[in-house]
Amino acid sequence: VYDKRKISEQTDGGVFKKLCPDHLLGGDLKTNVTCACYNYNGSEILGTYNDEDIYLFDNTMSDGANYVHKYEGHRNSSTVKGVNFYGPKSEFVISGSDCGHVYFWDKETEAIINFQDGDDTGVINALEPHPTLPVLATSGLDHDVKLWMPMLPEPNINWDTLKKVMKKNQVERNLERCTSEPEIGGQMLWFIMNHFRNNARRRMREEGQELSSSDDEENNSNSDDSETNQMQCVQS
Repeated sequence: VYDKRKISEQTDGGVFKKLCPDHLLGGDLKTNVTCACYNYNGSEILGTYNDEDIYLFDNTMSDGANYVHKYEGHRNSSTVKGVNFYGPKSEFVISGSDCGHVYFWDKETEAIINFQDGDDTGVINALEPHPTLPVLATSGLDHDVKLWMPMLPEPNINWDTLKKVMKKNQVERNLERCTSEPEIGGQMLWFIMNHFRNNARRRMREEGQELSSSDDEENNSNSDDSETNQMQCVQS
């Protein structure tokens, strides 16, 4: 969490507090936050993690505080998933999933209260509720944006399907964690890219020198080093 009134290099870049689930600190599991958002009055923060669960933090707590609620059942792996609150007082939590469904959780009980097919292609990325009306917009890999609104007093959920989808999501997550290769760190990635660039520049210089030598032999012309260097600079 940043306080934009106090952003400066002298105060840790303006960082006001850091919030993270305790079990993700210093562990072997490498996760990234794909989205974070405030509730209606800024007292709570939702965070969704890559191939992990969704966590609710109390924004009034001190730096380093653990989460207060967790929401699970979906899967956030294939693309960058959003997360959001729903309801005039942020009573619910909503998220898309790799399985193509939209999930609704009760914020306090953490129970799934609605579960809908949201994308034929298979992934829901973004969800945005209307600020005052019970209307929700979602988008995914389909070439459209869908608008949702309640039509029945109670949601019509196929609980057997929900259980099967949740189990499938968990199995796929566990399988990917067991078979995934270690991620390349930032310094290693920089080293590899720099190595490729240096090799490309060296090849270009060598090709430029060979071309210059063959031209000299054919034309019996003398070219000084400055001209050769200028050509190399243009090529690189």
